[in-house]
Amino acid sequence: VGSNSVKLLIADVVGNVVTPLVHEGEQTRLGRGVFETGLLQPAAIKDTTQVVADFADKARGHGAAQVRVLATSAARDATNSSELNAAMTAIGLNLEIISGEVETELVLRGVRSHPDFAEGPLALIDVGGGSTELLVADAQSLRVEQSFQLGTVRLSEKNPPSDPPTDVERAQLTQILDEFFDDQVTPLLGNVPLPETLVGAGGTPIFLALISRACEELPPDEIESLRLSLSDAQALTERLWKMPLTERRQLPGLPANRADIILLGAAVYVSLMLRCGFGELRPTLRGVRYGAMLG
Repeated sequence: VGSNSVKLLIADVVGNVVTPLVHEGEQTRLGRGVFETGLLQPAAIKDTTQVVADFADKARGHGAAQVRVLATSAARDATNSSELNAAMTAIGLNLEIISGEVETELVLRGVRSHPDFAEGPLALIDVGGGSTELLVADAQSLRVEQSFQLGTVRLSEKNPPSDPPTDVERAQLTQILDEFFDDQVTPLLGNVPLPETLVGAGGTPIFLALISRACEELPPDEIESLRLSLSDAQALTERLWKMPLTERRQLPGLPANRADIILLGAAVYVSLMLRCGFGELRPTLRGVRYGAMLG
């Protein structure tokens, strides 16, 4: 249960192998207003609880032996998260509100379950609605592990783009992100060596890859084999920022209800790639949910 959407994974788990059976997501924007008011809104709680109930029924229908409900940034930042907890209890589910540190660990565990990322150097970022998790590992150990209060919903509330967005707004956002990375990310990285590829575990890299190929959807293994060069990511981001919302909603591969915040997500990835010298972005579906399956 994220700040932007609720995501479902139904899978068979044997050892360290997670075989997905159902992989879905539905936007409820639980984080709407949270980062300004500190409160989960009643409508957001209701909408999110309904989707969770539907997903839990689907999981049980597939014979799930266990159903876990994990909540991230919006729930942990809100002062009234007990109301969301009570709503989940009322539908017979236990809500686990995880810390940023636990979220980061689950993302790493999930991504490491992919054969390509099981060992060796890894740079990973998961940009969500309310928080961003960054991990850098070498062949021996985890070098950087941090959760930041940076997310697409959080950014959109403070810096909502016009329709169509303007060059000035794009420049302002770039400056905000550059200052954020200079202040909070660059000191953490220090002299840690970085690989050429940045692995993206959030929805944005997947949508960008699908848009670039004008595909509505692809099988999970094909999605995880896609790569976007820095120049491709930059060109696509600039293209999106020049489109009005109605045009973005028509793009193959981009859900219509994500057409607003894709601008913020794309900008975050491009800014980080430029700041840290990553040459390509590789999407992965293996984030918190996969890690939770193995926990």
